[in-house]
Amino acid sequence: MGTMWNPDLDAYTGPKYLRLFEAIEAAINRGELESGVKLPPQRRLADNVGFTIGTVTRAYALAEQKGLVEARVGAGTYVKPQFKPQRSQQQANFATCQQPLTNQISALSDALSQLAKDPHKLSVLLGYHPNPLPEQQFAFHQWLSTRGIIQSSEDLLFTHGAQQGIYVTLNGLLKPGDTLLHEANCYPGIKLAAQQLGLNSLGVPLTHDGLDLDALTQLVLEHKPKMLYLTLNNQNPTCIQYSDAQRETLLDLAQQHDFYIIEDDVNYCLPEEWKAPLWNLALSRKSKDSPLRVIYLSSLSKLFSGGLRQGFLLLPEPLRPQIKRALHSQCWMISPLNIELATRLISSKSLMGDRENLIAHRQKMGIEMSERLGLKHRWRGLTGWLQLKSPVKAHHVVTSLASSGILIRNGDDFDNHDNYIRLSIGGASSSAEFEASLLEIESCIVNLTQNAYSVM
Repeated sequence: MGTMWNPDLDAYTGPKYLRLFEAIEAAINRGELESGVKLPPQRRLADNVGFTIGTVTRAYALAEQKGLVEARVGAGTYVKPQFKPQRSQQQANFATCQQPLTNQISALSDALSQLAKDPHKLSVLLGYHPNPLPEQQFAFHQWLSTRGIIQSSEDLLFTHGAQQGIYVTLNGLLKPGDTLLHEANCYPGIKLAAQQLGLNSLGVPLTHDGLDLDALTQLVLEHKPKMLYLTLNNQNPTCIQYSDAQRETLLDLAQQHDFYIIEDDVNYCLPEEWKAPLWNLALSRKSKDSPLRVIYLSSLSKLFSGGLRQGFLLLPEPLRPQIKRALHSQCWMISPLNIELATRLISSKSLMGDRENLIAHRQKMGIEMSERLGLKHRWRGLTGWLQLKSPVKAHHVVTSLASSGILIRNGDDFDNHDNYIRLSIGGASSSAEFEASLLEIESCIVNLTQNAYSVM
């Protein structure tokens, strides 16, 4: 006799047969449907959930193809006795954008060891310093100069990560009710900060080379924004890089309509992918009648490691007092000890080690996988942006991979509902794990595609 199992399908979305299949899979994973248990007869389950028998048959067939159940001629459908949910003890994190772990531990260990041998420096770092130490500012100035970013030490303000840089900029320059524009699909932290500060935040649609400039112009005329937040070099999550023509037009609009641009350059690019920031272009156009309209924001989180939490801003001179006050309202000072570690890392040859070659290799493998699957895709730095083909749904791929211990992002996380997934290639602990996980991702998409078409 079949079990009395009666699923609640409200928690699932998509075609009816997939909703029922996912309910079966979830019930087995939870132990609600135990190994060897007979599933309800198809007609009875169809009556209970209000589906046709054909829909239930299709869901059962898909569960059998996935190895969850077995159909016995004349006896019904049973949960496979040998089935055990696959649970990885260690997850492969393709969801969080981060550098692969290569030489960071040894580089940080060396920096700490060097600092430990300098008691005078330690005694200075342990004191209160509401302003950055001049030698630390100068070290960052030199490092940014070698990267082609034009600035002086006085332009620089340190923060505990880029998110704090975003928050203090908005807090220092905007008041509740002011309008902030941002990319329609963007880093969620900007909207969180805007919500916390009571700002009116509005998304601007994207094109293949940046913002939809017609839509931006209309929003500027209607809402008179005080600020526009952009990720120009490696747009998060789409990997778009803004064209030169876009950058020129954005500066023209900022000048004409009296708003500032926050240029978030946190997302990592390979050296050959990176462009000099909008900040440079704005400086070249600066004059008495055309003030600097760009605030540059970056950090070491996507360059070295997220745990370092060393962010920094480059600020037009007139804005520095307001933003410094906003920063001091949150914390009396940015840790000089943290800045010192960051300074020693950027001053050494071990900041990147051989990671650029590893990232380029992983990115190439991701591109090749995307091409084999015939997917629309874009890759830059540590991330790939892939559009799945119907009838495969992004949330099905995310869910299926999570059950195998592989985490990826759904485009919905960034308010993009066009069936995209985002893969970040730094989270795998080894090259072998990366390659195995990438094959699992490809296999998952292939299997879901085949199952969707083969089950009638």
